[in-house]
Amino acid sequence: MVIVLIKTSLRADVDMKEYEALNTRMVELVQTIPGFVSVKGYRADDGDEVAIARFENQEALSTWRNHPEHLETQRKGRERLFQSYDIQVCEVVRAYGSDSPVRI
Repeated sequence: MVIVLIKTSLRADVDMKEYEALNTRMVELVQTIPGFVSVKGYRADDGDEVAIARFENQEALSTWRNHPEHLETQRKGRERLFQSYDIQVCEVVRAYGSDSPVRI
C-alpha cells in the first residue's frame, strides 16, 4: 500500500470555481486508475487542505502521477491556484484496525 499526503494552501486570489472544477475532475479521473484505493480531503480552519490518497502499489501511483490530464492540472495548480504545496509519498509498513480483517 502506498499513501500520498498532499498539503495545499490556496492563493488569496484563487478562482474557486476553477479550483473546485479541477478538484472534482481529478477525483473522478483517479478513480479510473487500476490500483487506486481511495482519496479523502480535509480542510483546516485556516484554509489549508490535506488530501490522503491510497494506492495498492507504486505502479498504480506512477500511472496516476504520469497521466497527461493530471500533469496538466498540476501545472495549472502551480501557476494559478496554490500558494504552496507539499507532497509526501509513504509506503505502509504495518496496517491494522477494527474494520480490517487483514493485518500487514
